[in-house]
Amino acid sequence: MQPNGLITLTTDFGQMDAYVAVLKGVILTINPAARPLDFIHDVEAQKVAQAAYLLHTGYRYFPHGTVHLVVVDPGVGGERKAIALRSPHWSFVAPDNGVLTYIWQTLLAEHGRAALELVELTEPRWWLPAISTTFHGRDIFAPVAAHLAAGVALSEFGPALDAPMLLPLPEPILRSERTWEGRIIHVDHFGNCITNFTQDFIAANHTSGSPTITILDQRIDQICRTYGDSAWGTVMALIGSNERLELAVRNGNAARMLGVGVGDALKIIFK
Repeated sequence: MQPNGLITLTTDFGQMDAYVAVLKGVILTINPAARPLDFIHDVEAQKVAQAAYLLHTGYRYFPHGTVHLVVVDPGVGGERKAIALRSPHWSFVAPDNGVLTYIWQTLLAEHGRAALELVELTEPRWWLPAISTTFHGRDIFAPVAAHLAAGVALSEFGPALDAPMLLPLPEPILRSERTWEGRIIHVDHFGNCITNFTQDFIAANHTSGSPTITILDQRIDQICRTYGDSAWGTVMALIGSNERLELAVRNGNAARMLGVGVGDALKIIFK
């Protein structure tokens, strides 16, 4: 895979401080031909699982050869490793704290382990000369991403690793013969509640008729095709653009209406 110079930035830095600009400055100083691009900087502070999910929803829509740089790093300066991952189409630079969990599992399923390269970042010649204990994004991750986008071989950055650290992602749990319990794993800007029930999971368990979804005192008896297929002000279910079951309110905010958030349970009952 030839790098194309594009480096996306995913952080929990927000936009009020200079941290994002500093990452871009470091990248461009090392590799003036690089093209740093904001992916998202509004990840909630230290929310590794949220960053992992959001990165997974968008990484594959970038051109082959893109480097995805992730700095959501509550363990900065501690024992966690710094890592880089290369797949047949994209590369990733991140702390080894589970932020690549969804990415790793998807790439593993699509390409197999032999097609993936994973290394620990241990070679300081690719870092800035002075390393702080609180800003490895600036001093380690951004420099490595810049060099990687310039064509430096992944093996130059450090020794190979077998696998990254993985988060314990919630899986659907069978509660009775046809009833499964799931969890809300993300609430988006619109208040839509995205769950861990995937389209493939629903298709594999579906027999006839539409399943019933329950959450708190709400009962939803069909899975709609679009947001406009439900009456105004009522909670609906549909398969969203990321191929997961989500709860929504037409022209409203489902999370606010239900009083729910990430980690809350719902059930799906197949007929």
